[in-house]
Amino acid sequence: MKSEQVEGVVEKVAGKAQNVAGKIFGDSKLEAEGAGREASGQLTKSYGDALNCVSTFAKEKPVAAAAIGAVALVVLGRLLRR
Repeated sequence: MKSEQVEGVVEKVAGKAQNVAGKIFGDSKLEAEGAGREASGQLTKSYGDALNCVSTFAKEKPVAAAAIGAVALVVLGRLLRR
């Protein structure tokens, strides 16, 4: 498990708690901050999931990963030349 995944889950749970606290106390600002924090945590977790998938793919199929990287560099080089 990547550290980004753990950080995302922690942030998401903290945001959920903040959101619930805002609802309980009728504080719409606290509730909105909690919702934002929860969304931020989900994004961080998704980023960690993507890193984990890429890492697993590169370990299982190193030749394919190198080929994909080379193609990406060629495409990027052509885009930056324009």
